[in-house]
Amino acid sequence: MYNVFVKKKGSYNPDLAGEFSNINDAIKLATDLKEKDETISYTIEETTGHFDSYGEPLTTVVKRG
Repeated sequence: MYNVFVKKKGSYNPDLAGEFSNINDAIKLATDLKEKDETISYTIEETTGHFDSYGEPLTTVVKRG
């Protein structure tokens, strides 16, 4: 599963823009959002389905832009 997070300029926490099972769909959404608004930044994370000792999901950053 791939999660796309978008952070707007001046905001503290990124917002979840979408969840995808295909990396290409996640990249397409992120690049489309970036083309519409150059001031945002995005992060695509892959979730493993496993959790750490605090109950937080383990993720790996795939791409940032």
